Amino acid sequence: MKLIKLLPIMAIASVCVAGQVHAAQDPLMMPEQPAAPLTAEQQEISLAVPSEEVKAVVSEFAAFQLGMSNALIKDDNRVMSGQQRYTNNVLYYMNVRRDWYITSHRYKKDSYARVALDRLYLDYKEFFTNHTTVSDMNKAEYERQILAILEKNTENMNNDELRFYMNEMVIYSLKEAMRDGNNRVKRIR
Repeated sequence: MKLIKLLPIMAIASVCVAGQVHAAQDPLMMPEQPAAPLTAEQQEISLAVPSEEVKAVVSEFAAFQLGMSNALIKDDNRVMSGQQRYTNNVLYYMNVRRDWYITSHRYKKDSYARVALDRLYLDYKEFFTNHTTVSDMNKAEYERQILAILEKNTENMNNDELRFYMNEMVIYSLKEAMRDGNNRVKRIR
């Protein structure tokens, strides 16, 4: 009779132990490991990066940038064009989304996910710092370079969760930058 009462407790304990073992093996929490190129099978079943939504938003952002006047805006003792302001806003919102992922998942400094998200942000920071404006002549190249950064950062990544986060970082930052009606220019961190 005592064994029958003990069985449910043992079952619950074994499920808890098994769950903890699996949680400890979360690849996004572990230090980054050298990545091998994706096989053809992995490429077929992996989440598309950049996704069709990312491509559409990048195209929308480039068109939005073309529509911005290059009238100079003065803020915090800096003078910049309307297009420069929105590239600053893209980096601001990308940093917001990156910080949100890191904080909400409690990624450690050396975790695979944090290193990958930081690397993506730094690549975009370099790009948008050097490419603050877009013209009709370089619009297609501007879009291609934005997408190429995302492709480069995910080419050997077989973790769909992280691939999704990277797609979302780009979508969120571009959409929010276009939506931002705040006249105050945000500083690039």
